[in-house]
Amino acid sequence: MGSLIGELEERRAAVQARVDELERRIVVLTGRLEAERSRLERLTVTRETLDELAAEGVDVDSVAGAPAAREPVNVGQVVGVQTVMPWPGFDIIR
Repeated sequence: MGSLIGELEERRAAVQARVDELERRIVVLTGRLEAERSRLERLTVTRETLDELAAEGVDVDSVAGAPAAREPVNVGQVVGVQTVMPWPGFDIIR
């Protein structure tokens, strides 16, 4: 009888571990989902605002595409998760 109870307990522990892992994943995914929903909301409101401005006759393409916005932002070299800007006289990253 002891081996049957031991087997049952092992199975219960394995299922509990899977449940715990799934619950952890749900928490992580729920956080990501909320962040993406928030971003979607901001983009939707921005788009609606631009549509309203365009309906009022504002040239939103020329405003949104001002020269400062067209200049490249990332001119360095990507190394890992950081952008390393080139320094005069240093050719370490090539």
